Amino acid sequence: MITILPSKVKLLHFPRSHLPHVTHAIVKSCFFEDTKDSQYFFSFTENAYEISIVASKQIIENDFVPSLSMAQCHDMSSSSDSYRVLQVDDEGGQDSSGKRISDLSGPLAQGKFSIFYMSTYQTDFVLVKERKLKQAVQLLQKHEFEFDLDSIEQHLGGSPPPMPFSDNRLSMESDASLALEEEFEKSVLTDELQCVGLNPHCRSDWAMTVLKILSYPELISPDGSQDDTRFFSYTASSDGISLIANQNILDLFEPDAIFQDEESQTYRVIQVSLAGSHLDRCGIVWSISHPLAAEAHINLLYLSTFKSANVLVRSEDLEEAESVLADDLENIRGMLAEVVLESI
Repeated sequence: MITILPSKVKLLHFPRSHLPHVTHAIVKSCFFEDTKDSQYFFSFTENAYEISIVASKQIIENDFVPSLSMAQCHDMSSSSDSYRVLQVDDEGGQDSSGKRISDLSGPLAQGKFSIFYMSTYQTDFVLVKERKLKQAVQLLQKHEFEFDLDSIEQHLGGSPPPMPFSDNRLSMESDASLALEEEFEKSVLTDELQCVGLNPHCRSDWAMTVLKILSYPELISPDGSQDDTRFFSYTASSDGISLIANQNILDLFEPDAIFQDEESQTYRVIQVSLAGSHLDRCGIVWSISHPLAAEAHINLLYLSTFKSANVLVRSEDLEEAESVLADDLENIRGMLAEVVLESI
């Protein structure tokens, strides 16, 4: 079931070195916004390449961007478009997330929609440009994805008319293709990660811990240093809060503050550098997730950022996943190099 959320968000990225300059904006976003408001959405993902933020247009433009501009942060980028959030709920949960990512991203890539994909503990989120929302919903309905009809009525004024049929084969041929100027790169972090939920009823107990993790990582490091390879993701909506983190970070929380499955999976993250890419490119999620999920039947979680695709596979699947990506490296590089721009 796919639900159109009322959230209207923008995307932002900046170097990790400028994290101290946006502490106020992070605190405001996490702790002084109405987190029960159906429009609330905030995500913070940190990896070796960048910090990536997804938040309301007002928060990005009024809090983050001015702070970074005053700090003369030249390597900062924000999306010119506003995005809408599609919440994807599936009874299979994390156990079937890989197939879900591939199935959803395939038609959208074929239809030349650029997307941001975010796997979380509670659900998945697909971000599409607001001006393309109706067409994206039409396309997914045409491919028999089920939507919450109340959300369609509320945000689109009724069911969109059907789109002309086109087959499921993904074509990347276009005169608007771009060439990547830098090499396709991937790296694998040593940390084992878990995807868990945060108990909102224990907010007063974990708020300071979250603040330290997001804004003052040196305070939680045993030697007071900052880990240059740290991977951490925090995503919050009115439906819940999700963390992707290593065990050292999860140990900072009281047991009652964490939601996790009885047989919680541990993941390793493969970070794929998308240097030379930008937010108008289509097919990136599909070109990376499809060889793993649909062809090799390896389950995965996926987190998009400005500069990277973060693919999380179960620890026991890491070797096979690396092999699949290595065998398919030239093909993926070619797809990323020739993938078309989103149609206007």
